[in-house]
Amino acid sequence: MAASGVEKSSKKKTEKKLAAREEAKLLAGFMGVMNNMRKQKTLCDVILMVQERKIPAHRVVLAAASHFFNLMFTTNMLESKSFEVELKDAEPDIIEQLVEFAYTARISVNSNNVQSLLDAANQYQIEPVKKMCVDFLKEQVDASNCLGEAEKVDQSLPECGMLLAV
Repeated sequence: MAASGVEKSSKKKTEKKLAAREEAKLLAGFMGVMNNMRKQKTLCDVILMVQERKIPAHRVVLAAASHFFNLMFTTNMLESKSFEVELKDAEPDIIEQLVEFAYTARISVNSNNVQSLLDAANQYQIEPVKKMCVDFLKEQVDASNCLGEAEKVDQSLPECGMLLAV
């Protein structure tokens, strides 16, 4: 007996979900390998110098995660040819977290680091982290603290309007 249109549609949706799940696993596996290579300093082609800390990475991963690094590494900037790239006025722990995010898509945003993460994500143009920080701050806002929380966000960010609209 022939399958009905509903059964065919349901089967296609299930197949698409399975394909998407497999693709996500494959991508996570690739990024896991890349992250392990970074941690072992294997095939790293750039060292981020942040104060006294040296943070190894792969240019392609940084460029994929950050418009700032994409421009830095793909244009005629001095840094595009340098093995060591100095990030002035950056916090080493925050840059470590952003590099880890570039490889894992995971980051811990909390009240202790949200301002520093938001500032760095804005500076290095890492949009998903900016969004996570803004979302975190939106969750913290209520009538008793809205002005204090809004002040945590750099006034140059367009997301400020999103906070105040809550």
